[in-house]
Amino acid sequence: MKKIYLALACVFIASLCSAQEDERMIINPGRETFVHFPSAVLGNKYTMTVFLPEKSVPLSKYYPVVYLLGAGPKQAQEAQAFLEKYKALVVGINFEEADYKKDNRIAEFISRELMPYIDTNYLTLTRPENRVIAARGKSAAIVAAELFAKPNLFGGLSLAGAGDAVKNIQLPAGPARVFVAGTQSELALAQQTLEAAGLSYGTGFALAYAGRAAGWFNALPLDYFFAPADKAALRRLSAKTDVSSLSLDSDETALLTVTAVLKNGRKFAYVPVSLRVSPPYLDWDASRGALSVLPGAEAGTVQIRGGVDKTAFRTKIKLKKQ
Repeated sequence: MKKIYLALACVFIASLCSAQEDERMIINPGRETFVHFPSAVLGNKYTMTVFLPEKSVPLSKYYPVVYLLGAGPKQAQEAQAFLEKYKALVVGINFEEADYKKDNRIAEFISRELMPYIDTNYLTLTRPENRVIAARGKSAAIVAAELFAKPNLFGGLSLAGAGDAVKNIQLPAGPARVFVAGTQSELALAQQTLEAAGLSYGTGFALAYAGRAAGWFNALPLDYFFAPADKAALRRLSAKTDVSSLSLDSDETALLTVTAVLKNGRKFAYVPVSLRVSPPYLDWDASRGALSVLPGAEAGTVQIRGGVDKTAFRTKIKLKKQ
């Protein structure tokens, strides 16, 4: 009988040790991983990873913070390369696509539990303009946009591959800066939405082309997010087309690419919401980035020279700052 009791006791102790081991912190150089991070809102299902701008804690000074939805220990190598360039604290919670269906709970968890925990346990700059909420994919973008709209939380929003979720962006009461990386159609929608919301290119938002397979940290240009307003202002636009001429009696198109140069020298993508063409032989489709011949145009060929206030034969294309 004693042997049975002893065996049961061993099993019980082992189970306790196993439970304690499940809720543990793993310390690696440059990051801390909290397995089964406890939450009154979400439970302890998720893993939180804090990527550090220094090799270990305690930190030597205060840092801005990026909350990156969906990132986890698997992104450690990307994070290390990112933090060698940008000095910030990056906090990732390993949410997956299905998790975003409970978007209200995720937003509550981040704003009421996670952010206070990070600000209490790490040296962080706590003003909204020193915080960025970042997401990859449409479902995560919806949650990030919801958090961004809340007062006194975030001054920066970074979205990658957000699809039409950019339509959900609402600006907070204070200063706001948005960065969107995506396809031509995603950037066209983003530029239209953000201009309609009252943001100016550069000081309020910037865009960049990015493929679906882009890395987790590719859409986080922190030197843009934290640049002073005068340095982030739009300085000039330049443009080029993939062909130099179009036949007016064909269904050919010319792809137009516009580059925005900010006053600090940073270059981003720019997608004109509207494009004035004179004479009006060509039509501009921002979602495709294409100039196409209008039906009923005169016969002949028009020359295209980059599209920035350059007169070329009978066609003059003008790009105006939006």
